[in-house]
Amino acid sequence: MRLRKRGYKVEVGAYGPQIAEPSRREIVHSAEALVDVLGGLETATQVLRFLRDANFHHDGIWLFGEVGLNLHDTKRPMIPVGWLLSLALRNLGRPGGARKPEVAWKSLVDLATDFAAAHDCQRYSQFEGVDLHPTQLHRTMVTSTLWREFFSLPQMPPEAMRKIFDTLATVITQDDEERLGFAVRALVREILQLLEWSADDRLTIHPRAEVERLLPLLRRLTGGAAEAVNSRYGDPLAAGERTQDSTLLFACGRDQAITMPRAFLSTAACEFVFRLVWSKLGARAADVVGETLERAIAAACQGKASTVLVRQAYQVGRHRYELDVATRDEDRIVLMETKGKMLTSQSRSGDMFAFFRDYSDSFLRMLSQLVRHEIHLKQGRAPLTVPDEAVDDLRPLKVAVSPLSYGPVSDKMLSSSLIRSLIGARLVLVTPDKVHQQIIDAFNHRTEAVLTDMALVAPKKDGLANLFPYLIDIFWLDVGQLLYVLDRANTVWDAFIPLKHITFSSRDFWTELAHADRSGLTVGKWRQVT
Repeated sequence: MRLRKRGYKVEVGAYGPQIAEPSRREIVHSAEALVDVLGGLETATQVLRFLRDANFHHDGIWLFGEVGLNLHDTKRPMIPVGWLLSLALRNLGRPGGARKPEVAWKSLVDLATDFAAAHDCQRYSQFEGVDLHPTQLHRTMVTSTLWREFFSLPQMPPEAMRKIFDTLATVITQDDEERLGFAVRALVREILQLLEWSADDRLTIHPRAEVERLLPLLRRLTGGAAEAVNSRYGDPLAAGERTQDSTLLFACGRDQAITMPRAFLSTAACEFVFRLVWSKLGARAADVVGETLERAIAAACQGKASTVLVRQAYQVGRHRYELDVATRDEDRIVLMETKGKMLTSQSRSGDMFAFFRDYSDSFLRMLSQLVRHEIHLKQGRAPLTVPDEAVDDLRPLKVAVSPLSYGPVSDKMLSSSLIRSLIGARLVLVTPDKVHQQIIDAFNHRTEAVLTDMALVAPKKDGLANLFPYLIDIFWLDVGQLLYVLDRANTVWDAFIPLKHITFSSRDFWTELAHADRSGLTVGKWRQVT
């Protein structure tokens, strides 16, 4: 109603609100104009101040999850902080000239909040999406992508980034470095220096000439502080035009450079380095990224399980399999599978066929391998068991690990609901398209295969496989999240127990973790945050 009163055309039908395309463009342009009036630096500062004041910060990580979902809570629309911060970074070089900044900020927040709410991608309660019908699958994935682009930004704990880079430096060979054109350890030193100069909870302003002089390799590889960031980005659905996610240093006029808070800077550094590896090393890149993730995870497991296996090959019949990382402590087993596949900009921009492809090539592929390892474990054929051991009661935790976050689609509750909704279902195209048909065929094939395998090892109820309890033992994390919980946990097994049975439905891993800490669920399992 508020958008209509402003003159924008918004229809409401069976599938919710629909903003007319001309009105959509007008709203985006109005938001851009308000950011321009405020200035990019002031807008970004206000966004981060809002998050700090709301206590949306925990152990150096920002909390982007939904709140107010309890039964008696008053549900309020969220401020789309991810979108607003991205618009702010586009305008960092503009000083702003608002005579009343507080009025301009309120106007921007009101318009942006209503615009985001009209997309109807926020949850109304903790119970929304617990059980999905197959016909809801596509819409659920669309709203998940929308929510990610409006309300969150990728981040990683700085300590996890350090561990990844330390491992990368041991994996890269001299031949790799010749093809890359730089020494990896030298680049890592400069990134760590930039991290040291930055703050946890605010933007940091640096003398531009000085910081570029002291970081010569970064300056050569990046061209120095980025002048044009998100230059063609405005609409949150145009995520493919958002260039900030791999930018380490932002220009703010001719004399200043800015770095994001450390959690954002860390994930940008990882994406930047991984992109260099993928662009320069060709087919070798997959091996480098995969081995880096596996070694970093295995190193984090050392001392926290009596048996730690990494890249352990084994044979079943004529087929060769490989456990990426696996641990065992008495009857407590954790299987971890990594995949170098990252979420593409096409997926983040709302191309749902690209999203189905990425989802299939990442999570479903890893899940298929994890379930296959469990089948072999229950048959006594996996390396973690000994001959004639009773294996019927072994019920391992299974962890799929991506290089960077896939956002709310990897939320434990949603991930379980998506898998269960596909039982006995197949996706079909309404409009014939050869490329799209290949994507959907691959998705259906992989789904059917993994569900068939799950039925062999899942608990039974009335003679049928009961996937609800089985999927409780499955996690999908990015490597930063995994390294963080392994660092805090007393044992590898304990890393997952606090987040295993309880969900706060926030759609954000870090918010779930903060709630678990504040509710006392991590006591006795994890090192407590000071």
